[in-house]
Amino acid sequence: MAVRPLTQGDYDALRDIRLEALARHPTAFAADPELESAMDRDAWLARLASAVTLGGFVDDALMGIVVFSRPTSRKLAHTGDLGAMYVRGAARGSGLADALVTAAIETAAGSVEQIKLTVNAANTRAIRFYARHGFREIGRIPRSLNIAGIYYDEVLMLRTITPRD
Repeated sequence: MAVRPLTQGDYDALRDIRLEALARHPTAFAADPELESAMDRDAWLARLASAVTLGGFVDDALMGIVVFSRPTSRKLAHTGDLGAMYVRGAARGSGLADALVTAAIETAAGSVEQIKLTVNAANTRAIRFYARHGFREIGRIPRSLNIAGIYYDEVLMLRTITPRD
């Protein structure tokens, strides 16, 4: 198992895993699968260049991703966001998800003071997972997602980064 930042050379594998995540778990992501599948290569590469996308590999196959991004505003430069977290079923329970989030936190350390994320309030497994990694719930966003007329609340979670992280 290995975790590393994805590059332009990972475009096909990144596109495949991202679209798989959106199709298989629509309530876990705010992104629209139809819009993302229609994006051209340049749009995908621009997105890749705008944040740190970490890939988790098992036997050279991309099995998981997580994105760490930072706002462009100087007023928010001390903050970062974690998102697009997904691990393929075959790699769940292997420690890959832990390795991805740990690598994202290490990437953030030294450049931000806090990381935030949102997670579907119904996804208690993910909420517990993030709590194990030091994230705590700081609020809820009612009716944040509307998927086919069904509303889902999101939990806003935050982790403070200290110099020893």
